[in-house]
Amino acid sequence: MERLTETQRRILTVLCRPCAGESRFARPASNSEIAGEVFLSVDAVKAHLRALYKKFGVESLPHTEKRTALVEIVLGSGLLDAGETPIPMPPRGRRAGAERRTMLVSFSAVAALALGGLALSGATSGDSAGSPAGPIPSRAEYTRAVDSFCRMALGDPGPGSRDRAALARAHLREIETVRGRVDSLTPPAGRDRALTRFRRGLERAADYTSAVAEAPPPAGSGRGAELVAELTLAAGQVEAGALGYGLGPPCLAVGDVVAASARNAAGPPP
Repeated sequence: MERLTETQRRILTVLCRPCAGESRFARPASNSEIAGEVFLSVDAVKAHLRALYKKFGVESLPHTEKRTALVEIVLGSGLLDAGETPIPMPPRGRRAGAERRTMLVSFSAVAALALGGLALSGATSGDSAGSPAGPIPSRAEYTRAVDSFCRMALGDPGPGSRDRAALARAHLREIETVRGRVDSLTPPAGRDRALTRFRRGLERAADYTSAVAEAPPPAGSGRGAELVAELTLAAGQVEAGALGYGLGPPCLAVGDVVAASARNAAGPPP
């Protein structure tokens, strides 16, 4: 059984909100609407949704059906009201396709009305949560692309800010911009431990920076110490992964952003 990360739970909450209660025929929130509420880039939201489609077993559905199917599964299960209840995973194996179709039949009335709106919104907004496509790049091509993403994501959250939540949101935007765009790339063939470490560090950094953005912990608290430890580990993963894979200074600087997020989690300087 799998569990939702805090970021995934926030995204699902915003995605499903228009369809909750007596508004089950409404259109789910768009990627840009989600991004505005959870302080992520649209690319980062798309990457999270791809992970959620896979987690809930709807990734093989047509593009226009994935979003509605995900909303109906989440609302039908009561998952967002269940705290830390594990996600009810879809069936696997030889009977998975038939059982999944059976599960979705109960949602057909809602889907029939909602899909038209989804198809129209997708055609006009450019939102897409599809999987990366295209030829497999060489390592050099992939490295240049990731370096350009890191360079583009880096900004200036503002010196001397005393608003820890706002500072955490600025860090989160930088981290999630890199993470979302890296997740959208087709990686070179084969697994590489350094690249895996880099990507896992970004994921850890996004989850725990998100927690600081939502509720900065009191300085010296146990929760604060936990967040500092996790973010310090994430900074090390990002930096070690970037060095090990041969990424450039912009990606190493993303590790500095994660380290700054850890300092922000520790509380304001005395």
